[in-house]
Amino acid sequence: MFDKDITIVNKWFNKKTKTNEYKIHPVKGFWSSNEGVSISNTQLIKNDSLIVRILMSEKGYVTPKEFQESGNGWTLQNDDYLVKGIVDNITTITNLKENYECMKITNVAIKDYGSIDMQHYEVSGE
Repeated sequence: MFDKDITIVNKWFNKKTKTNEYKIHPVKGFWSSNEGVSISNTQLIKNDSLIVRILMSEKGYVTPKEFQESGNGWTLQNDDYLVKGIVDNITTITNLKENYECMKITNVAIKDYGSIDMQHYEVSGE
């Protein structure tokens, strides 16, 4: 189930160069996208959803605070991106959106219950 290649794109502010950099990290996970429309009374509402699940056992995870301090590892935080597939280099986010199926992270839920083999991060976005 958690066998899809996913690339995490974290934005990191480099204090030495005083510039934003993008750090990329490949992981295995589960990618689910759903495109749809909801109808309520007289309105049509676009109801697309993207959900990615990443096992907590994936190596290299650090908290968003630790990541911003060091730039090491990978993290899951709002306004970062997940890409379906492996990406080797990021030039701009616009270029990323044009060439890959990706999502901007809007919510991260920690699902740390049940068996250790199924504990995961549930990431949703747009």
